[in-house]
Amino acid sequence: MKVSLKCHCGALRGVANDISASSGNRIVCMCADCQAFAHFLGRADTVLDKNGGTDIFQLAPCSLKITQGIEQLKCIRLTSKGLCRWYAACCNTPIANTLHSHKGPFAGTIHSMMDHANDGQSRDQALGPVLARIHGKSGIAPLPSDAHQTVPFGIVLRMVGFLFSGWIKGHHAPSPFFDANTGKPIVAPGVLSTAERERIRKLCGPKA
Repeated sequence: MKVSLKCHCGALRGVANDISASSGNRIVCMCADCQAFAHFLGRADTVLDKNGGTDIFQLAPCSLKITQGIEQLKCIRLTSKGLCRWYAACCNTPIANTLHSHKGPFAGTIHSMMDHANDGQSRDQALGPVLARIHGKSGIAPLPSDAHQTVPFGIVLRMVGFLFSGWIKGHHAPSPFFDANTGKPIVAPGVLSTAERERIRKLCGPKA
């Protein structure tokens, strides 16, 4: 199944290929970093749920293709060792989170970039149900009854298996985020200053 990709203003578009409930992991992450990314972009109201969670589908980078507006692609890291967090600069729509290495067979694609309405299906139909709501310790109360304070062991095993399988099969490439020849990010990631990081952290959970 194909899932259409589109930023909020439509300048950047793409497609995720071979997508199904079994091809990746759908989670809702309430960690402080995911919350901070949404606040950095000024998109907390459209990205985060009432608990500060971000609906993410972890898929193989080779499944993603940007078909329009690649010049709008930007990247930020919350710290010098943090994940690469990709977004469309035209309207600050978050796209995906990746490891800094091009060899990482992982792209956590954020719900606001997936255009399910265009495909005529719901998110549950396209990706299956949420497997887990994780990092509730950083969430905004009251949390749902199925929220986990950290990451449950079963999900950790599933993620490890996904990464190992992707590494063996070479699913890290081609990637829309890394140069095929050099392995470097196609745009140099920026890194938030300490002051900026502290400013947006104040907007994040946990909150009672």
